Amino acid sequence: MPSSQSARRDNRTVNDQGLMRALNLKEFYPSRSNNARKADFGRVVVCGGSDRYAGCLAFNSLAALRAGADLAIVVAPRRAADIVAGYSPDLITVPCSSPYPDPNTAIEVLENADSLVLGCGVTRNLESHKALIDIIQRCKIPMVLDAEALHALAANPESIKGKKTLLSPNAGEYQVLSGKPWPTTLDVKRVAVETLARQYNATVIVKGAPDLISDGEQTFEDLQGSPYLTKGGYGDLLAGAAGAHLARGRTPFDAARVAAFVVGRAGELASGKFGESTLVSDVLLFFSSVIRSD
Repeated sequence: MPSSQSARRDNRTVNDQGLMRALNLKEFYPSRSNNARKADFGRVVVCGGSDRYAGCLAFNSLAALRAGADLAIVVAPRRAADIVAGYSPDLITVPCSSPYPDPNTAIEVLENADSLVLGCGVTRNLESHKALIDIIQRCKIPMVLDAEALHALAANPESIKGKKTLLSPNAGEYQVLSGKPWPTTLDVKRVAVETLARQYNATVIVKGAPDLISDGEQTFEDLQGSPYLTKGGYGDLLAGAAGAHLARGRTPFDAARVAAFVVGRAGELASGKFGESTLVSDVLLFFSSVIRSD
């Protein structure tokens, strides 16, 4: 991923008329009223986790808060929920007795939420996939589907029909969703992400260098990032930040654009300081610098 100032200016949207529009963060972070109150800027629910994986849920949730959401609530198996609760007092957790997010518990929490981030850290098996699809089908608010939710969706594409959805696959998950390998050239990658967006009638961001985002009609290339951002969890920040902007009323396309920009640029700043030692948690510390300075 290029990291020069000129590369950052080249982030652009190309719509079906061939028109290009650059990203301006001021559109997404206008000045707040002095009368702003808690929950005015979105409540994000994160559902996922397992006995093995919990850190991804903390990254989802903290990224949502750092990207501007007011509340982040984690619904997860008890061990994962307890780990997340112990990691940060900023996060609210709702533990489940099942080894995957319990659909009934999730739907109850979603009644007072503005967006859902679903799928990170879930174990791959038939029962967990059934639970994820149940949540997707019953969810009435905008969703970011990532990780195991994408594997479940691939076998049940009709479950998101009529819903406001952002899919955030990496190259391997793209292949799961499309049945085809991720292309190697940029022009063919653009066509591939546009085709997948039309296939699922959803917005898609395929994470890579560059990140490619499409809703089937317009496509955005995000050039932020660094080769030091290879540790597990970086994509969890993207899903959480996108969830924050869905909760603030953005379209899935715009939520993906601003999330990719903020996370990628924060990653550049973090890796500029830490280099080979850069951790995903380091990237979170630079969200404010990106949002404040744009």
